[in-house]
Amino acid sequence: MPEFTQDKKIYFICDDTTPSGAVKIADKVREDIRLVTDILPEDVKILKAGEKTEFSDSAVTIIFGLTDSALVKDICSGNGLDISAVTGKREVYGFFPVEKGVVIVGSDKRGLIYGLFHISDLMGVSPLVNWSLAKPKKIKFAVRPEDAFISKEPSVRYRGFFINDEWPAFGNWCMKNFGGVNRKAYEGIFEMLLRMKGNYLWPAMWASCFAEDGPGLESALLADELGVVMG
Repeated sequence: MPEFTQDKKIYFICDDTTPSGAVKIADKVREDIRLVTDILPEDVKILKAGEKTEFSDSAVTIIFGLTDSALVKDICSGNGLDISAVTGKREVYGFFPVEKGVVIVGSDKRGLIYGLFHISDLMGVSPLVNWSLAKPKKIKFAVRPEDAFISKEPSVRYRGFFINDEWPAFGNWCMKNFGGVNRKAYEGIFEMLLRMKGNYLWPAMWASCFAEDGPGLESALLADELGVVMG
């Protein structure tokens, strides 16, 4: 039973085929773990092609990647994990506790991101963790065998929300906190959307333009990196 304790390091490990957006989300989950346990996991380690890793007695190791990742295939084979229910699906993830860590497998980029946030869900971290002071309680946390989980394909293909009435509320908030309706503003919105297993956002566009005010394409590029479909 992988237990997050002060005497153990916590590692997030993937290989260089892992989408960069999923690596960014792993950093969000690292911060969630710090909020809940006061333990900040090590920086995400990205292995090069052909590099392998092993689970350690002195650490909790979280290995994540897509179903076609050589690292994932090797780890799953070595630990008797069947990922056939994940392979070839849309936005599906497998969450597999093992003796010294966790293996998170995504059928695609969004599935992998949802799988990473599954750790946050288990710890009781709200999707609104960065909004309205919705901070989680401090707890002792361990991943149990019964936490093993394989998600289903979403029954609704596009799931999200519309940012209504850009001005004055949303626009002024963006101006005050981020200097405009830009990439910095949308980063937190995308994070909240993905934590809720959403994938679709209608941007606010009254006096602003999503595709130009990033500045430039930065907001659009971030949406693509994180797998957010823009309306």
